[in-house]
Amino acid sequence: MIFYKYLFKEIAKTQLVILVILLTVFLCQSLIRLISRAALGSIPVEIISSMALYSLPEIVLIMLPLTQFLAILLALGRICSDSEMVVLRSVGFSPVNVMGVTLVLALITALLCAVNSMIFIPKAAQARYELQQSTQNNPQFLPIESGRFVNLGERFTVYIDEVGGKAEDAQTVERIYVMDAPFDHERSSITLAERGYLQHDADNVRWLYLFDGKRYEGRGGEQGAFRRVNFTEFRAPVVRGPVAQSDDSSKDTQTTLQLLKSERVDYQVEAQWRLSAMFAVIVLSMVAVPLSMVNPRQGRFAKLMPALLIYAAYYMFLLSTRNLINHHQLPLYPGMFLVPVLFTLLVAVPLNLPRHYLHNLLKKDSPAAAQSAADLPPHKVAAAVDAASSAQAEVAAVARTAPPAAPTEAADAVSERSTDKQAQVQLPDKEP
Repeated sequence: MIFYKYLFKEIAKTQLVILVILLTVFLCQSLIRLISRAALGSIPVEIISSMALYSLPEIVLIMLPLTQFLAILLALGRICSDSEMVVLRSVGFSPVNVMGVTLVLALITALLCAVNSMIFIPKAAQARYELQQSTQNNPQFLPIESGRFVNLGERFTVYIDEVGGKAEDAQTVERIYVMDAPFDHERSSITLAERGYLQHDADNVRWLYLFDGKRYEGRGGEQGAFRRVNFTEFRAPVVRGPVAQSDDSSKDTQTTLQLLKSERVDYQVEAQWRLSAMFAVIVLSMVAVPLSMVNPRQGRFAKLMPALLIYAAYYMFLLSTRNLINHHQLPLYPGMFLVPVLFTLLVAVPLNLPRHYLHNLLKKDSPAAAQSAADLPPHKVAAAVDAASSAQAEVAAVARTAPPAAPTEAADAVSERSTDKQAQVQLPDKEP
């Protein structure tokens, strides 16, 4: 029982460390991508941390199988390279016991994958969608900055000299220049104001309020076609342009059970993709155990590169199957579930067979060789048997007549004669 706990603890500890490191790396990458979008004005700066947090479940879905795979390779590789596995086997701890410990941890990891894919991923996608919607409808999240041109909807282009404070439902600005359809020769206008603000009304419509300014209206290209209007207060509804985002009923926000019940192919493929992580954990764990059993002289990383190639091949096969199903070149069922089955039969099972099993299997006489020997003529079989008997008799005679003082020379003579006779005594080839 102590050995079981020791192996379980070593693998679990290594997996936790790898998971923390990889999550940190991928979160930093996600933050860099979100900061780039915020610099372009696609998303507000205030929601960067929330968006990165909501992307965690999707990252974990990919990381759990990889961390389990690497943890088995590194932990068991260290135990083998330090000759601890030799000691464990000397007391009866066989590779079957090692596989049992790793499969227990693999089942726990697969359960975490199932909970993550069925609960956390759709909830995080729904929260991300709601956050994006709130930023579109809340003025305090509008990407309005001093000294920049900002597009508000398809018509208005705004330049603001100074941005004031942000309230809960309004955002004040000063010295504003608003261009309404500036490239429309039939109808365009330019509005200048000393101050203003954006605000939502009771119907959740965004309004632009301007005070103490001038408005120029007319058609471009005609002399004297513009007219100037002075105003103390001006109000106009503005709508920001559409932002690429997930729809509320998209597959990202649907639960796994809802995706499986859907009649759309892309929805069911998304459900199979979420469930594939559970099977990947178990299959890759079965592959990692034999690859981690290294000779102490080889080092713990002797088989790391082949193992990573197998992991990459598994996911490339999985992604290729996913694309083929989406393009209707493969049936929906068995679909992506075929990948773990094939890898289990073609990779995991052969790797876990005893080393001498395939060797002995190949050394066995094939049915064709046995049939060939049976088809030999009887007189040739009898001649071969007589030659073998005479060879054995001659070898025995040499052994009896060898002088006692020279046992080594006698043994060498016996060995040489035995080798010569055995070389001569061969079954003759089958007659054509």
